[in-house]
Amino acid sequence: MKRVLLAAILGVAVFGAVDAFAASLTTDSKSLAAGSGSVAACNSTAAVSYNTTYSATLPGYKVTTAPVTSAAACGLMAYRVTLTGTGNASLGEVTGNLDAAGAASPDFTASTINAAGVTGVSVVISG
Repeated sequence: MKRVLLAAILGVAVFGAVDAFAASLTTDSKSLAAGSGSVAACNSTAAVSYNTTYSATLPGYKVTTAPVTSAAACGLMAYRVTLTGTGNASLGEVTGNLDAAGAASPDFTASTINAAGVTGVSVVISG
């Protein structure tokens, strides 16, 4: 009986500490880390693709840029473009800020990513 009572008291103490910690996290209208709150989107769709050029050193086609387009309401916000391969493994990532119109052209040229290995491209816009 003492063990059950001790376990119950310990559980309440741990839950109370975790709950108090979570209550101290904050949210705002543009980013959300933990807790709850309304997050407004700058637009309902954003598009990203990628361009290639032939590379004799691979040999084959490599990714050069990954143009991002979104609404002007997203202008000047931060972005992260990730190229993924088999098993959703990251092949490369570029970060930056969108221009005032909500567009960018992240440059992957220095990464020498073989386009044949790219199975996906994603963009995250935050601000």
